[in-house]
Amino acid sequence: MLRKMLMAFVMTVFSSATFGDDASSGKFAVEGFFAGTANFLDAGNGNLTVTYDGVMGVRAIDGTTFGDMSAWHCAGSLTAFGGKFDNEIGICKIQFADGDTAFMTYVGSGALGKPASGTGRFIGGTGKYEKISGELTFNRQSLESAKDGYVQAYNTNSGTYSLN
Repeated sequence: MLRKMLMAFVMTVFSSATFGDDASSGKFAVEGFFAGTANFLDAGNGNLTVTYDGVMGVRAIDGTTFGDMSAWHCAGSLTAFGGKFDNEIGICKIQFADGDTAFMTYVGSGALGKPASGTGRFIGGTGKYEKISGELTFNRQSLESAKDGYVQAYNTNSGTYSLN
């Protein structure tokens, strides 16, 4: 019985240390793969509009812990002219491993099928993330989708956050 209690205690401590971040502010860096549905209105010659809605699982990188093992739901849109865009906009819900959530908005630019980048900011959340604030930058590399009608990408995000 003592062995089972000790094992339960160790698992709780390690899961909290691995997935939670009790710091009230700091830097973060995460990476993940996005997959989502997309709707296109293609006018030819690289002129099109896209709306997308999908999910991404992320892990913390570069020695940071904030956001490790979180799930993201993001929806956004862009309109490209001649294959380039500077008007991507969207919003993400971040589901942290502890069950609380945060929300962020973002804007971006790039070229179709090429790397894109942008900035974002936290706009609130639930639980300990209710008053979250902070800014981030993102980089995205589109991937050739494995299924028509879907979009896939590799994303990295980094920035700062404050829970106060």
